[in-house]
Amino acid sequence: MAPKKSKSYNFPEPIANSELFGHAPAQSAFLDAWNRRDTYPIHPVWMLSGVKGIGKSTCAYRIARFIFKNGANADNGFDENTGDLFGAPEEPKSTHLRQGSGGQVNHTSLAIDAEDPVFKKMRDGGFGDFFIIDLAHNIDKDGRPNPTVKQISVHTIRAMIEKMQLSSMEGAWRVILIDSVDELTVAASNAMLKLLEEPPAQTIFLLVVHSLANTLPTIRSRARVEKLRPLTVAELRDVARMFLPEDEQDLSPALLKLANGSFGRITNLKQNGGDELYEELLGLCENPRVNAATIMNMAASIAKADDMMPILLDAVAHFGLADLYPVAAREIAAASKLHLEPEVAAFRIIMDIKKNLK
Repeated sequence: MAPKKSKSYNFPEPIANSELFGHAPAQSAFLDAWNRRDTYPIHPVWMLSGVKGIGKSTCAYRIARFIFKNGANADNGFDENTGDLFGAPEEPKSTHLRQGSGGQVNHTSLAIDAEDPVFKKMRDGGFGDFFIIDLAHNIDKDGRPNPTVKQISVHTIRAMIEKMQLSSMEGAWRVILIDSVDELTVAASNAMLKLLEEPPAQTIFLLVVHSLANTLPTIRSRARVEKLRPLTVAELRDVARMFLPEDEQDLSPALLKLANGSFGRITNLKQNGGDELYEELLGLCENPRVNAATIMNMAASIAKADDMMPILLDAVAHFGLADLYPVAAREIAAASKLHLEPEVAAFRIIMDIKKNLK
């Protein structure tokens, strides 16, 4: 089996990450809508969809910071000219501003420096009008923290809705960030839908979605959907240069191919020896003399590592087994959703690959 990796990688959480690679179309779309909001009301629900690990959450937090940095207006106690929450210099000096028609300020970038007071305030949880719905902030029916489960409870959504009934604490925009919609229970999705049907004024919803096909059509229909594309090889190398400077040269073509445009997947593969495991998997599938015990050991190695199951689909694609691909994908999805033994699913998929190769 692949050697166990001892090296660990620590990356900033999306809320603390000032860097974003790729996704220029989605950022430009929000900027354009924001700059024209006085003429055309900005859509209250933005859905950022795409595969895991490409920066959707980082993009959502970047949008949220931008809103709190620039979402003030003249009657709420913020600086009238710049919208700065903490008092602004006499003349805006940002290179991300330009003068628009009618004298309004048009923004050309969502980026905010990590040393900016707004960035720090959000990172430290200082915005009372910022609501984060994710597994880390999950609560049970008694309102107690419950971050160890795999789905976001309806109680978490209801608690947020109750807080939304109160007046805005900052006096400007409120932002609700859900990361991710895929992890909402059915009851939580239905409770969320009721809020989306009549969104409160001066409120933006940022919905992170890993699988658009599995999102309730009624939620999807109420959102402006921005499809974030997987990162290019050049962008993956740029991210690695930033966060893996010592290992950037070790990103082999095989590893980049396995990543499928997801830097998150690169980190998982490197942490768990996934690139070596994949090579061993291919060799095992091609070996006609391997026994069932060896196959089960391989299945267990794949199943015990975080997010390694997709390498089975990579193996199916590698051997050109198009008919087997949807079957294997369903096996993996069922093991995850129904909390079945993943090593059993992995074993069956490997056996199916071997049978088809005969």
